[in-house]
Order: sequence, then structure tokens, then C-alpha cells
Amino acid sequence: MTLISNNFDSSTKTGKFPCVSCHTECCKEYVIFVNAHDVHRLSKGLEMSPETFLEIYGAKDFSLGIKVKEGLIDLALKQQNSTCEFLEETKDVFRCTVNDFKPGVCKSYPFEMKNGKLTQMSSMMCPVDWDLLEFEKMMKIHLKKDESEWKFYDALVKDWNGNHGVKKSLSEFLKFMLDKVESSLTS
Repeated sequence: MTLISNNFDSSTKTGKFPCVSCHTECCKEYVIFVNAHDVHRLSKGLEMSPETFLEIYGAKDFSLGIKVKEGLIDLALKQQNSTCEFLEETKDVFRCTVNDFKPGVCKSYPFEMKNGKLTQMSSMMCPVDWDLLEFEKMMKIHLKKDESEWKFYDALVKDWNGNHGVKKSLSEFLKFMLDKVESSLTS
């Protein structure tokens, strides 16, 4: 998986784009939780229903879990052999097959905003350090968008849990969620 973009012509402190020399440990180590906008982009980009590509994991935070007939869940990408399903590996080449519409957390990695400043995550798995000055302008915009999308998703889950609870299925939640995203994008 490229974490920013394969075609972004830039360099790091060592003079190389970090993802080029990476063996995508982040795609292998983390479960990739997704929000409503991620599901919308992925399902549209793959021309699939959300149920086709999502795997359900136990809620990591019961206050944010989605209450549906199937139980308390969070949405995450499927994994295959403990690796993101969308990571393609052939010999020494690793790439994200959904790079153009991958989840926000994948685009952001290994950056985060702390007190309004762009920083690298302390538990970063990248093979080299990124040049923060080079990426700061681009990443700040993305991280603000990502934060906004997660706030939207958290509010959506609270609305669902408060009004529907365990009376309805995951499939009904996904329709509710995608309708809300579609509505937010057209308004």
C-alpha cells in the first residue's frame, strides 16, 4: 500500500519516497477500521455493495460500536492471512489495489495532528523518516478532512444506536449510513 500516493514526486530525509522501500508492515500489522465515507468511497470504487467487502470485528469501543441484530460491531476491511485484503504482494512488490480510494487512515499513516501540528506517530513502522516540511501542507488538509469524516461517522452511529438499537440488521445500518453520506455530499 502506498500511504500517500505512488505518483507524488517527493523525497524524504534520505532522498527516497518512504513507501517505495516499504514492505507494507502497516497493512499487515493493523486492522483497518473504516468510517461511513470510507465505505462509500470503497463500495463506489469497487462497484460492490458494502457487505461484499466488509468484515465485521468486535467493537473496539463499546460506546462507539454499532448496535444491530448481529451484535455490537465496528466496521473494518476484510483481512486475508492477517493482512489487508487489498494488499497485493508479488515477490518484492507490494501495492494497494484500492490506492485511488483507500480509507482515510491509510492515507494519513504515519501522520497525526497534535495541538495543531503535524507529527509522525510514535509507533510508526515506516522504513525511513518522512520529511515533515515537505508533506505538511498536503497532510494537514487531509487530516482535517479525515477528522471531520470520523466525527460525522461517530454522530451517525450515535443516531442509529439511539433510534434503532438492536432492532435492525447490519445491512439496514449500511443502507442508512450510505444514504446519510450521499445526502451530505449533495448538500
